Amino acid sequence: MNRTSRFVALLGALAVGLPATAFADGFTSYRVCGGVTFATCAAVSINVVGSDVTVQVWNLSGNGAATYGQGASTNAGTVFTGIGFYNTSGVSAVLGSLNMTGPARAGDSPNSWSLGNNSSVGFGVDFRTVSGRGANNGIASGCAASGQVSGGASVFQTPCAGALGNSNEWVTFSFKISGNWDPRGSDITLRGVDGLTGDVTECATGPSPSGTPASCTTVTPEPVSMALLATGLAGIGGMGVFRRRKQKQNIA
Repeated sequence: MNRTSRFVALLGALAVGLPATAFADGFTSYRVCGGVTFATCAAVSINVVGSDVTVQVWNLSGNGAATYGQGASTNAGTVFTGIGFYNTSGVSAVLGSLNMTGPARAGDSPNSWSLGNNSSVGFGVDFRTVSGRGANNGIASGCAASGQVSGGASVFQTPCAGALGNSNEWVTFSFKISGNWDPRGSDITLRGVDGLTGDVTECATGPSPSGTPASCTTVTPEPVSMALLATGLAGIGGMGVFRRRKQKQNIA
């Protein structure tokens, strides 16, 4: 075997021996509106990089400008108290790894939620993060009028009108997983509680494991938003090329 053939064979062996790229990394974002008892609305994004997951939630209930024009007809007093992830191809959450941040209602100090596997938010899910059945520690909408959310609850509260690009105004969950997960092929279910009556609703983006139909209307990011994102990424890439060329010129 000549040197070239040996080199090619060595490269092939290395390619087989190296661990596969985490092809299941992914990002998805959408608006969800609906519910089985009363209507809610939320913006949700999920970003997975290796074993690190970041989930952001914005309670849009009661927001007349929400996607589909359903915002005004949704229950502005909705407080989200759970989010479940299913159709995740057996991915598990690493218990104890959850961190949670977000804006709180004036005077409130809500606690972080809990993380669990193979549990339920309305129905069986692969894993979920949840605050409990009551509205306490939930995510309220800034569109709620005075008295629509109990003053006895301590809640996170996203603005009614704000810049969706401002990460400080989202409620953010970060945690770790075992296994590879591309969230673009998965579904979520949101649990909402009426901030006064305690009535519960569920909004699911896909059929449940038991076959119950989806109860959410969803939409993916608009083409304009995707074009702006692509332009921004291209700009970042261009800056990298420019810096590398400049470094080479300086070395020369």
